[in-house]
Amino acid sequence: MLLMLLLFWFYGVRISYGQAGSPWNTEDNDYYYDQLEPEDLLPNIVTQSQDFSVQPGEDVTLPCVVDRGWHSLVWRRGGNILWVLQNSDGHFLLQSVTRDDRLGRSNTSLTIKDIQATDEGTYTCELSDTVPPRNVKHVLKVRVPPEVFPANGRKIMTIKMGSTANLGCYATGNPEPNITWSIGGRQLKVGDNLTIVNAGPDDNGKYRCTARNGVGLPASTTITLEVMHPPVVRAQKTEVYTGVGHEATIACFVYAEPRAQVKFYRKGGTPVDPMRLLRTVNNLKRYSLQFTRVHLEDLGDYTCNATNFMGNDSASVKLSARPKPVRYVSPSQGEMENNYTLVWDVESYVPVLAYDIAYRNDTDGEDEWITFTVPGTTASSKYHSMSHTFTDLEPGSTYHVRVAARNEYGRGDVNESFSFTTLDSGGTDYPSYIQTSVEVSVDAISQSEDIVPGAGVNIVSSQENPEKSAAASEALVNQTKPDDIAKTEVSVAGQAVTHDDSSAANALNPKERKIQMMALVTAISLSFFFC
Repeated sequence: MLLMLLLFWFYGVRISYGQAGSPWNTEDNDYYYDQLEPEDLLPNIVTQSQDFSVQPGEDVTLPCVVDRGWHSLVWRRGGNILWVLQNSDGHFLLQSVTRDDRLGRSNTSLTIKDIQATDEGTYTCELSDTVPPRNVKHVLKVRVPPEVFPANGRKIMTIKMGSTANLGCYATGNPEPNITWSIGGRQLKVGDNLTIVNAGPDDNGKYRCTARNGVGLPASTTITLEVMHPPVVRAQKTEVYTGVGHEATIACFVYAEPRAQVKFYRKGGTPVDPMRLLRTVNNLKRYSLQFTRVHLEDLGDYTCNATNFMGNDSASVKLSARPKPVRYVSPSQGEMENNYTLVWDVESYVPVLAYDIAYRNDTDGEDEWITFTVPGTTASSKYHSMSHTFTDLEPGSTYHVRVAARNEYGRGDVNESFSFTTLDSGGTDYPSYIQTSVEVSVDAISQSEDIVPGAGVNIVSSQENPEKSAAASEALVNQTKPDDIAKTEVSVAGQAVTHDDSSAANALNPKERKIQMMALVTAISLSFFFC
C-alpha cells in the first residue's frame, strides 16, 4: 500500500511540473537559444603567413597578432600543442604543454631560442573562440651548413691491381648538399659515389669528397685508395759521372704497394759492400746509394732491385768516369764567310785525351760527314773548355757538328748536334790553310793575371808539310834566350817551342797575350807556306 502511494505521488509531481512549464520554454515561444555574436565582432588574427629561414643557433619570433578581445589562443607544431594562452579580461594565463625551455612567448607570438635542425617545420597559431577556429601558419626552414662523411666510415680502401674500387660519401645539411669528387685539384665527377674500374698504380692517391649547399663553407673529407701492385723501379739517372777519389750517389725511385724491399747489386748480382756505402730513403720514395770516396773498383754497372709479395722490378745505373757530353757555348751565327770557331766545354774528372769531331754542310744535301780528331791536354781540372776553327767553309751555309770527348775511361756520348751558319757576305777570313784548336782549363782562366800566360794552354797547328814545320820549330827555338825572357810553351806540330814574351809579359793583359800567341802561330804557318 505504501509503495503504491509513493508511485502516485511521484507521478503527480511530474504532471504538475509539466503543466507549470519547462526551463527550455519562454513566455513568448516554446524554444530557447543563445544570441550569436555578429561576424565582425569576433576576434581575428591579422598576421599573414610567412616563411622563415634561419641557421642553427639563431633565435626567431613567429608572429601572431589578434585584433580584439579573445579568450583562448593555442600554438602548435603539426599535431603537437606547444602552449595555450588564456585571456581573462586582459590577464593572461600561460599553460605550457611542452618541456622545451627554448620555447617562449612575446605577447601572443611564439619565440624559439637557439634554433636546431630539428626545429624545422610548420607552426600554427589558432584562436579557439570561433567556429571553425581561425589560425595563421608559418613555415620555419633551418639552413644547415654541410657535413660530409666517408661511406661506412672507411677512410682507407685497399684493393688489388685490376679490381674495381667503389668510393662513397654521404652528406648532411639543409638544403641537401651536392657532392663532387677530385684528386690533386683535378675534378672527377658529381655524385655520392665514385667507381674506378680496373684500378692500377696510377689510381693510388687521396680522393677528396666535397659537399656544398650554399650555406657556410663547403665540407670535405678524403678517402685514400691503395692499389696493391708489383714494384715499379725507375733510375734517377741511368749514368752517374764521377772520378776516382770523388764522391757519387746513384739513386732510383721505387713505387710499390705494399712497400717493397730495395737492394743494390753490382753487375752479376753481387751485393754492394754494406759497411762502406750509405743507403738512404726519403718520402719521395727515392732510394740512394752514396759513395763518399769512389774507388777504381767501384766503377761499373749497378742494379736497383725492389721486391714485394706482388712481384719485383729493377733498374740499371752506371757509375762512370768517362767524360760527360760536351756543351756548345759559341753563337750559332758565324762572323766570317769561310771560317767558324766552335767553342765548347766538357766535364771530365780526369784529363781529356782527345776530341772526336764530325761536321757536314747541311745546305748541300749530298755533303757527307767529315770526321777528325784533335788532341786534348793534361789539365787536371774537372771542367775543360775547348775551341776549334773550321776553314774552307761555304759562305751563307749551315753546318752541323758533333763533338765527343775521350779520356782514359772511355768516350763520352754525343747527345746533340750543334748547327752554325757562316756569314753570307762581308767579314774577314783567316787564310784557308790555317786550322787551330785551343783548349783552356776553366780553373786556369780563373787564376790571377800574374800567372805566366800560356800555362795550361795547348795550341795545335795543322800543317801540310810536317818536316818544314819541325825545321821552323827548331829555328825558332834556337833564336830564343831562355835566361832573359818569360817562357810560353807552344806545341807546333808536336814540337815544344819557347818564344820571347818578356817585353809584353808586363804590358799585355791575358786576352792580348792570347791574341799575340795566335799571331805567332799564324806567322809560323805562313813561313812554312812560303818555304
